[in-house]
Amino acid sequence: MNKTEKISESQKIIEQYEELSFFYNETQKEVERVKAEQQQLLIKTIKKLQPELDWLRKHNYYFIHPAFGDLKSTKGPILGLTNEKQFVYMYDIQEQSLIKCDTHDEFKTYNITALDIINLDLFMDAMEGVLYTRELLNEYNNRINTIHSNLKADLENYTRIFNNL
Repeated sequence: MNKTEKISESQKIIEQYEELSFFYNETQKEVERVKAEQQQLLIKTIKKLQPELDWLRKHNYYFIHPAFGDLKSTKGPILGLTNEKQFVYMYDIQEQSLIKCDTHDEFKTYNITALDIINLDLFMDAMEGVLYTRELLNEYNNRINTIHSNLKADLENYTRIFNNL
């Protein structure tokens, strides 16, 4: 291969690099736009549900998240959890702010932004946590009905056994 062919081949590769770089930059701009929309939606959803959240907190309901088992919060909806479960992300209803709680440091809280939640890929978890508040009382009623049914069945079973003694 001679020098002219090498330059021509290099030029083609550089042109491909330019196209790839342009595509990357445009996609990066789109990623930032989508993240901004996610932030806005999360904040608007919280604001829209604020009266309901206030009511639930005022009536001393624990907030739970459908994906995080028995994790509970008295401050407000649970928005996310790190893999190692050190940080729990929440919306503090009383302070009307987003926080993270360090479970390894006496539950110390830190203020965070919606962008922090988005950058941690917690958007879906956060939205599920906020929206689940509308299911909270149904969930509590289902749980208490299960407890009631089990207690009643146990009582009936042992009453029957007692009566047959």
